[in-house]
Amino acid sequence: MFEFLKDKTALYIEDEVDVLRNISELLSQFFRTFHTASDGEEGYRIFKEEHIDVLLVDIELPKMNGIELIKKIRKTHKDLPVVVISAYTKTDYLLDSIELHLDKYIVKPLTSRKIHGMLEILNQDFMEEGVIPCGNSVVFNEKNNSVDFDSMVQPLTRKEAAFLKILCRKKIVSYDEITALWEDDIPSENAIRSFIKHLRKKLPENFLKNRNSIGYYVEDI
Repeated sequence: MFEFLKDKTALYIEDEVDVLRNISELLSQFFRTFHTASDGEEGYRIFKEEHIDVLLVDIELPKMNGIELIKKIRKTHKDLPVVVISAYTKTDYLLDSIELHLDKYIVKPLTSRKIHGMLEILNQDFMEEGVIPCGNSVVFNEKNNSVDFDSMVQPLTRKEAAFLKILCRKKIVSYDEITALWEDDIPSENAIRSFIKHLRKKLPENFLKNRNSIGYYVEDI
């Protein structure tokens, strides 16, 4: 369940200590990494220092409120999934949230039904965007043929994208599947080695492994 969230990094900003602790314990099991902050400035610092895939934020925060924080982040990250979790239902906050293109506005208190609904929406967002987790913090973006890791985005050729699509879904690409990437031609061993060599330069070190009897694979960690 929620397989498209399991390799994502979330940031949750909440100034109520008990709420922050309780919700973090619950939500952290659905994400690879789960950062927390207790005020807007600390949250913004963490956001700039870490690669954040999902932002969960309260509105009434010390030092910088949630609306101000989201506006700053939206200047550079227009498509970042953002969920507001707040006890406030003021009309001006709700109007601001519409302009900020939130994925969801959740009114406290949080219930299991609300949390489940939020996770479903986030999971669906990543799935619809063609963002495929590949293990080891690597993400293949099927929509724009790129690979993303350590806050870096590497463009892929058509063959590389086809290879990564198989790899991320199956965690292995057989030699027959590699050969099929050339479609109307049969590649030489040198051509395949050259292809893999160039692709490895776009991936983390030691990410793509091979075994003679299997093909190329990535460990699902």
